[in-house]
Amino acid sequence: MNSRSLIKKSKQLGIERHAIRYDEIRKVLLVWDATQSKTDIEEIKAFGHALRKSGKDITFLAFHPIKKFSPDMKENELHRLCCKGDFNMFQVPKKKELLDLIRQPFDLLVNCCLSEHPYLTSIAVFTKAGFRVGPFLQNEDTNFYELLVKPNGADPCENYLIEIGRYLRKIQ
Repeated sequence: MNSRSLIKKSKQLGIERHAIRYDEIRKVLLVWDATQSKTDIEEIKAFGHALRKSGKDITFLAFHPIKKFSPDMKENELHRLCCKGDFNMFQVPKKKELLDLIRQPFDLLVNCCLSEHPYLTSIAVFTKAGFRVGPFLQNEDTNFYELLVKPNGADPCENYLIEIGRYLRKIQ
C-alpha cells in the first residue's frame, strides 16, 4: 500500500491509541528487518532483554525479505518470523499467524528498522498495540506512530533505542 492508502486505513480502523506510563507497560512487540546489520540486531535484542528484566513481556518479530520460509527457519514464542508471503499484494498482513500476533493487545510496539520499510509500516498500522514508536524518516510517519525518534549519531540504532527508553520513562 502507498502512504496515502495506509494513512486512510489507519484512520478508518479507529484503534484507540494512548500513552501509557513506563511502569504500567506489560506487553511489548519489537519489530525489525532481518537484513539489518548484525550489530543492530544484537542491540535490538539487548534492548528487548533489558525490557524483559524490568518485568515486561517481550515478543520479537523479524521480517525476512523472502517469499516463503525454509523448513530450518523456526520461530518460537519469543522470536516470531514473518516474510513477504505473509502479506497480500498490497502489503497488508494476510497470514493467520501474523494477524493473530498483531491483533494481540500489546501495550507498546517499537519499529526498530531505521529505514523506510512498507511491510513494517503496514504492521504498525494494523496492530492493536496501544502505543507505537517508530523512526522519524518522513512527515507521513506521524500518521503511523504516536512517538517518533530521529535516528542519529555514530551508531544510529543504539542511539535510537537509548532515546526511546529515555522518552518512555518520561511519560507520566
